[in-house]
Amino acid sequence: MSRRDNHPATLHSVFERTFHEERRALTGWVAGLVALAITMLALYPTIRGNTQFSKLFESYPEAFRSMFGVSDYTSGPGYLRAEVFSLMGPLLLSVFSILWGSDLTAGEEQRRTIDVLMANPVSRHRVVLEKWAAMLVGTAVAAASLWLTLLVGDPLVQLHLGVAALSAAVLASWLVATVFGTIALAVGAATGRRGLARGLGALAAVVAYLLSSLAEVVRWLEPVRPISPWYHALGVDPLGGGFQALHLLVLLAIIIIAAAGAVVAFDRRDLGT
Repeated sequence: MSRRDNHPATLHSVFERTFHEERRALTGWVAGLVALAITMLALYPTIRGNTQFSKLFESYPEAFRSMFGVSDYTSGPGYLRAEVFSLMGPLLLSVFSILWGSDLTAGEEQRRTIDVLMANPVSRHRVVLEKWAAMLVGTAVAAASLWLTLLVGDPLVQLHLGVAALSAAVLASWLVATVFGTIALAVGAATGRRGLARGLGALAAVVAYLLSSLAEVVRWLEPVRPISPWYHALGVDPLGGGFQALHLLVLLAIIIIAAAGAVVAFDRRDLGT
Protein backbone atom coordinates (compact mmCIF):
# COMPACT_ATOMS: atom_id res chain seq x y z
CA MET A 1 0.00 0.00 0.00
CA SER A 2 1.38 3.41 -0.95
CA ARG A 3 2.21 6.19 1.45
CA ARG A 4 -0.71 8.17 0.00
CA ASP A 5 -3.11 5.40 1.00
CA ASN A 6 -1.67 5.18 4.51
CA HIS A 7 -1.54 8.89 5.13
CA PRO A 8 -5.13 9.38 6.37
CA ALA A 9 -4.46 6.97 9.23
CA THR A 10 -1.72 9.24 10.53
CA LEU A 11 -3.54 12.47 9.82
CA HIS A 12 -2.03 15.55 11.49
CA SER A 13 -4.13 18.06 9.59
CA VAL A 14 -6.40 18.02 6.56
CA PHE A 15 -4.26 20.79 5.08
CA GLU A 16 -1.09 18.72 5.41
CA ARG A 17 -2.73 15.62 3.96
CA THR A 18 -4.16 17.53 0.98
CA PHE A 19 -0.90 19.28 0.19
CA HIS A 20 1.00 16.01 0.51
CA GLU A 21 -1.30 14.29 -1.99
CA GLU A 22 -0.93 17.06 -4.58
CA ARG A 23 2.81 17.68 -4.22
CA ARG A 24 3.77 15.88 -7.45
CA ALA A 25 1.11 17.66 -9.49
CA LEU A 26 2.21 20.98 -8.01
CA THR A 27 5.82 20.27 -8.94
CA GLY A 28 4.79 19.55 -12.53
CA TRP A 29 2.73 22.71 -12.86
CA VAL A 30 5.49 24.83 -11.34
CA ALA A 31 7.93 23.35 -13.87
CA GLY A 32 5.50 24.15 -16.69
CA LEU A 33 5.03 27.76 -15.60
CA VAL A 34 8.77 28.25 -15.20
CA ALA A 35 9.29 26.79 -18.68
CA LEU A 36 6.69 29.20 -20.08
CA ALA A 37 8.41 32.16 -18.44
CA ILE A 38 11.88 31.09 -19.62
CA THR A 39 10.61 30.61 -23.18
CA MET A 40 9.04 34.07 -23.24
CA LEU A 41 12.21 35.60 -21.79
CA ALA A 42 14.38 33.83 -24.36
CA LEU A 43 12.25 35.10 -27.25
CA TYR A 44 12.02 38.71 -26.14
CA PRO A 45 15.48 39.87 -27.36
CA THR A 46 14.36 39.07 -30.92
CA ILE A 47 11.27 41.24 -30.40
CA ARG A 48 12.70 44.17 -28.43
CA GLY A 49 12.80 47.33 -30.52
CA ASN A 50 12.01 45.46 -33.74
CA THR A 51 10.35 48.02 -35.99
CA GLN A 52 9.09 45.34 -38.37
CA PHE A 53 7.04 43.77 -35.58
CA SER A 54 5.73 47.19 -34.62
CA LYS A 55 4.57 47.91 -38.16
CA LEU A 56 3.04 44.43 -38.47
CA PHE A 57 0.90 44.77 -35.34
CA GLU A 58 -0.03 48.35 -36.16
CA SER A 59 -1.52 47.03 -39.41
CA TYR A 60 -3.88 44.72 -37.50
CA PRO A 61 -7.43 45.92 -36.84
CA GLU A 62 -7.89 47.82 -33.60
CA ALA A 63 -10.50 45.27 -32.50
CA PHE A 64 -7.97 42.44 -32.78
CA ARG A 65 -5.31 44.34 -30.87
CA SER A 66 -7.74 45.21 -28.09
CA MET A 67 -9.11 41.69 -27.75
CA PHE A 68 -5.71 40.00 -27.45
CA GLY A 69 -3.92 42.72 -25.53
CA VAL A 70 -1.53 43.51 -28.37
CA SER A 71 -0.39 47.02 -27.56
CA ASP A 72 3.16 48.32 -27.86
CA TYR A 73 4.25 44.73 -28.50
CA THR A 74 7.97 45.41 -28.77
CA SER A 75 8.21 46.89 -25.25
CA GLY A 76 8.70 44.62 -22.25
CA PRO A 77 5.29 45.30 -20.65
CA GLY A 78 3.49 45.13 -24.01
CA TYR A 79 5.19 41.86 -24.90
CA LEU A 80 4.36 40.15 -21.60
CA ARG A 81 0.83 41.52 -21.64
CA ALA A 82 0.21 39.88 -25.01
CA GLU A 83 2.16 36.65 -24.55
CA VAL A 84 1.70 35.83 -20.86
CA PHE A 85 -0.91 37.86 -19.02
CA SER A 86 -3.63 38.27 -21.64
CA LEU A 87 -4.32 34.53 -21.63
CA MET A 88 -1.61 31.90 -21.23
CA GLY A 89 -0.39 32.54 -17.69
CA PRO A 90 -3.81 33.04 -16.06
CA LEU A 91 -5.22 30.16 -18.13
CA LEU A 92 -2.61 27.67 -16.89
CA LEU A 93 -3.12 28.78 -13.30
CA SER A 94 -6.89 28.50 -13.73
CA VAL A 95 -6.69 24.98 -15.15
CA PHE A 96 -4.46 23.91 -12.27
CA SER A 97 -6.79 25.48 -9.73
CA ILE A 98 -9.92 23.94 -11.31
CA LEU A 99 -8.39 20.47 -11.39
CA TRP A 100 -7.33 20.74 -7.76
CA GLY A 101 -10.55 22.36 -6.55
CA SER A 102 -12.77 19.80 -8.26
CA ASP A 103 -10.85 16.97 -6.59
CA LEU A 104 -10.89 18.29 -3.03
CA THR A 105 -14.16 16.74 -1.89
CA ALA A 106 -15.73 15.17 -5.00
CA GLY A 107 -12.48 13.32 -5.71
CA GLU A 108 -12.48 11.89 -2.20
CA GLU A 109 -16.01 10.62 -2.73
CA GLN A 110 -15.25 9.04 -6.10
CA ARG A 111 -12.12 7.33 -4.70
CA ARG A 112 -14.21 6.07 -1.75
CA THR A 113 -11.80 7.63 0.75
CA ILE A 114 -14.16 10.23 2.19
CA ASP A 115 -15.29 7.84 4.96
CA VAL A 116 -11.68 7.28 6.05
CA LEU A 117 -11.13 11.03 6.20
CA MET A 118 -14.35 11.73 8.08
CA ALA A 119 -13.53 8.97 10.61
CA ASN A 120 -10.94 11.35 12.04
CA PRO A 121 -12.03 13.87 14.69
CA VAL A 122 -12.54 16.71 12.22
CA SER A 123 -15.69 18.63 11.38
CA ARG A 124 -16.98 18.95 7.84
CA HIS A 125 -16.34 22.69 7.99
CA ARG A 126 -12.70 22.07 8.83
CA VAL A 127 -12.33 19.50 6.05
CA VAL A 128 -13.55 21.93 3.38
CA LEU A 129 -11.70 24.96 4.71
CA GLU A 130 -8.35 23.21 5.18
CA LYS A 131 -8.57 21.55 1.78
CA TRP A 132 -9.44 24.91 0.25
CA ALA A 133 -6.51 26.54 2.07
CA ALA A 134 -4.18 23.92 0.62
CA MET A 135 -5.45 24.76 -2.87
CA LEU A 136 -4.91 28.47 -2.23
CA VAL A 137 -1.34 27.92 -1.07
CA GLY A 138 -0.55 25.50 -3.88
CA THR A 139 -1.86 27.86 -6.55
CA ALA A 140 0.04 30.71 -4.90
CA VAL A 141 3.26 28.67 -5.08
CA ALA A 142 2.66 28.08 -8.80
CA ALA A 143 1.97 31.78 -9.37
CA ALA A 144 5.06 32.73 -7.34
CA SER A 145 7.22 30.53 -9.56
CA LEU A 146 6.05 32.51 -12.59
CA TRP A 147 6.63 35.80 -10.76
CA LEU A 148 10.13 34.84 -9.58
CA THR A 149 11.27 33.59 -12.99
CA LEU A 150 10.12 36.76 -14.74
CA LEU A 151 11.57 38.94 -11.99
CA VAL A 152 14.99 37.29 -12.25
CA GLY A 153 14.91 37.39 -16.05
CA ASP A 154 13.76 41.02 -16.27
CA PRO A 155 17.22 42.64 -16.08
CA LEU A 156 18.78 39.91 -18.21
CA VAL A 157 16.62 40.65 -21.26
CA GLN A 158 15.73 44.27 -20.38
CA LEU A 159 11.97 43.94 -20.02
CA HIS A 160 11.85 47.08 -17.85
CA LEU A 161 8.79 45.85 -15.98
CA GLY A 162 9.20 46.99 -12.40
CA VAL A 163 8.48 44.83 -9.37
CA ALA A 164 5.14 46.50 -8.59
CA ALA A 165 3.71 46.05 -12.09
CA LEU A 166 4.79 42.42 -12.33
CA SER A 167 3.49 41.69 -8.83
CA ALA A 168 0.12 43.25 -9.67
CA ALA A 169 -0.26 41.11 -12.81
CA VAL A 170 0.71 37.88 -11.05
CA LEU A 171 -1.52 38.63 -8.06
CA ALA A 172 -4.47 39.26 -10.38
CA SER A 173 -3.73 36.01 -12.23
CA TRP A 174 -3.62 34.07 -8.96
CA LEU A 175 -6.87 35.58 -7.74
CA VAL A 176 -8.80 34.86 -10.93
CA ALA A 177 -7.48 31.28 -10.93
CA THR A 178 -8.60 30.96 -7.32
CA VAL A 179 -12.07 32.16 -8.28
CA PHE A 180 -12.53 29.30 -10.74
CA GLY A 181 -10.88 26.73 -8.47
CA THR A 182 -13.20 27.70 -5.64
CA ILE A 183 -16.22 27.51 -7.95
CA ALA A 184 -15.12 23.97 -8.89
CA LEU A 185 -14.79 23.14 -5.18
CA ALA A 186 -18.29 24.47 -4.49
CA VAL A 187 -19.83 22.41 -7.32
CA GLY A 188 -18.00 19.30 -6.17
CA ALA A 189 -19.04 19.84 -2.56
CA ALA A 190 -22.67 20.30 -3.62
CA THR A 191 -22.88 17.34 -5.99
CA GLY A 192 -20.06 14.92 -5.23
CA ARG A 193 -19.34 14.76 -8.97
CA ARG A 194 -15.77 15.63 -9.92
CA GLY A 195 -16.42 15.69 -13.66
CA LEU A 196 -19.29 18.11 -13.29
CA ALA A 197 -17.19 20.32 -11.00
CA ARG A 198 -14.40 20.44 -13.57
CA GLY A 199 -16.80 21.09 -16.41
CA LEU A 200 -18.61 23.95 -14.70
CA GLY A 201 -15.37 25.44 -13.39
CA ALA A 202 -13.92 25.41 -16.90
CA LEU A 203 -17.16 26.79 -18.35
CA ALA A 204 -17.06 29.67 -15.86
CA ALA A 205 -13.47 30.45 -16.87
CA VAL A 206 -14.21 30.37 -20.60
CA VAL A 207 -17.34 32.51 -20.31
CA ALA A 208 -15.55 35.01 -18.08
CA TYR A 209 -12.65 35.30 -20.54
CA LEU A 210 -14.88 35.68 -23.59
CA LEU A 211 -17.12 38.21 -21.88
CA SER A 212 -14.17 40.35 -20.85
CA SER A 213 -12.35 40.07 -24.19
CA LEU A 214 -15.30 40.33 -26.58
CA ALA A 215 -16.59 43.42 -24.80
CA GLU A 216 -13.60 45.20 -26.36
CA VAL A 217 -15.12 44.71 -29.81
CA VAL A 218 -18.82 43.96 -29.20
CA ARG A 219 -20.19 47.16 -27.75
CA TRP A 220 -23.48 45.75 -26.47
CA LEU A 221 -21.49 43.51 -24.10
CA GLU A 222 -19.87 46.47 -22.34
CA PRO A 223 -22.66 46.95 -19.74
CA VAL A 224 -22.35 43.33 -18.54
CA ARG A 225 -18.56 43.14 -18.68
CA PRO A 226 -18.17 43.94 -14.96
CA ILE A 227 -19.78 40.61 -14.02
CA SER A 228 -16.73 38.82 -15.44
CA PRO A 229 -14.02 37.92 -12.88
CA TRP A 230 -11.52 37.94 -15.77
CA TYR A 231 -12.32 41.61 -16.37
CA HIS A 232 -11.65 42.55 -12.73
CA ALA A 233 -8.38 40.60 -12.78
CA LEU A 234 -6.83 41.27 -16.19
CA GLY A 235 -9.25 43.38 -18.22
CA VAL A 236 -8.12 46.42 -16.23
CA ASP A 237 -4.47 45.91 -17.27
CA PRO A 238 -2.67 45.39 -13.92
CA LEU A 239 0.65 45.21 -15.77
CA GLY A 240 0.20 48.80 -16.88
CA GLY A 241 -2.01 50.20 -14.12
CA GLY A 242 -0.63 48.36 -11.09
CA PHE A 243 -2.70 47.26 -8.10
CA GLN A 244 -6.36 48.29 -8.33
CA ALA A 245 -7.95 47.75 -4.95
CA LEU A 246 -11.61 47.89 -5.97
CA HIS A 247 -11.24 45.22 -8.63
CA LEU A 248 -9.18 43.00 -6.33
CA LEU A 249 -11.86 43.30 -3.65
CA VAL A 250 -14.49 42.13 -6.15
CA LEU A 251 -12.43 39.01 -6.82
CA LEU A 252 -11.96 38.40 -3.10
CA ALA A 253 -15.70 38.74 -2.53
CA ILE A 254 -16.46 36.14 -5.24
CA ILE A 255 -13.90 33.75 -3.73
CA ILE A 256 -15.32 34.12 -0.22
CA ILE A 257 -18.91 33.63 -1.40
CA ALA A 258 -17.99 30.51 -3.38
CA ALA A 259 -16.00 29.09 -0.46
CA ALA A 260 -18.89 29.74 1.93
CA GLY A 261 -21.21 27.97 -0.51
CA ALA A 262 -18.85 24.98 -0.58
CA VAL A 263 -18.83 24.77 3.24
CA VAL A 264 -22.63 24.94 3.51
CA ALA A 265 -23.21 22.46 0.67
CA PHE A 266 -20.74 19.90 2.02
CA ASP A 267 -22.11 20.23 5.54
CA ARG A 268 -25.71 19.56 4.51
CA ARG A 269 -25.30 16.80 1.94
CA ASP A 270 -25.28 13.03 2.42
CA LEU A 271 -21.83 11.92 1.31
CA GLY A 272 -21.19 9.07 -1.07
CA THR A 273 -18.94 6.40 0.48
